[in-house]
Amino acid sequence: MPTLYQVLPLEANVRAQPKLAPRNIIAQLKQGQLVEELPALPNQPAGWRRVRASVQGAAVEGYLKAFLLAKSAAPPVPDPPVALPSLPEAHLSTKAAVRITNPDLRAFSLNDPAQPRRVGTSVEARVRELAAIIAYLRVEAAARYQRTASATFCNIYAHDYCHLADVYLPRVWWRAKALTQLVQGQRLPASYGTTVEEYNVNSLYNWLEEFGTDFGWRRTTSLTELQQAANLGQVGIICAQRTNLNAPGHIVAVVPETESHKASRQGGQVSVPLQSQAGAINFRYGGRGWWTGAQFRRFGFWIHA
Repeated sequence: MPTLYQVLPLEANVRAQPKLAPRNIIAQLKQGQLVEELPALPNQPAGWRRVRASVQGAAVEGYLKAFLLAKSAAPPVPDPPVALPSLPEAHLSTKAAVRITNPDLRAFSLNDPAQPRRVGTSVEARVRELAAIIAYLRVEAAARYQRTASATFCNIYAHDYCHLADVYLPRVWWRAKALTQLVQGQRLPASYGTTVEEYNVNSLYNWLEEFGTDFGWRRTTSLTELQQAANLGQVGIICAQRTNLNAPGHIVAVVPETESHKASRQGGQVSVPLQSQAGAINFRYGGRGWWTGAQFRRFGFWIHA
């Protein structure tokens, strides 16, 4: 039988190496979560445990400080989950033209009849279509994504990229009372400020953890897997929540590599995937390893087929 431990603090970082360094965090585990102890490797420092855990169904192996863990008995077999009704997507509707040239309708999804979509069935077609979406959005110039003195719009760009790729990433989501009514089987319209509210990146991170799997998102802890999925024409994102929730988080699309734009690799493994973003600086292709910055409390990588 494996030796099990449970996490003691509210959150604990799983690290790629048994040392405290900002850029070796793989994932965050929550209080009470169970981990399986793995055999120590040669020269493993004292005070660390090598563990295996699951983060939203994604397997993760790494190191935790021993004092963050307490030995645990095997968990009881849980009761079967109660089947709940599927929640609908939340979208605001408007007869107005929502275009990348218009900065005033950011709560709404784009509705340009000429906008490209990801509809192909082959890898080659889907990769071409994602490239066409990036070109159409013109993030470096389009008024919809240009920062102001007080705001940036990475969440708007990420939503638009996903929307045109036929993947749901909310601009608005159901409020608490509306969720209760929907679970009870009621049908509700999306009404701004009444049944739905806008989501910033900090809220999107929580949504991805809580509801992402219900809408086809799959979490990974591997940047290599994340980039490989994008190269296969799938949708990838990196989302990070700020430590100060009154400050903006950040979200980027991880996009297919091109002849002239590549991810960074070390030893054959992706260290920095190819990204497309709005934010303090808008760019179609580029990126750096920003998500392990001290200003972020949590981060995650997600894939949608």
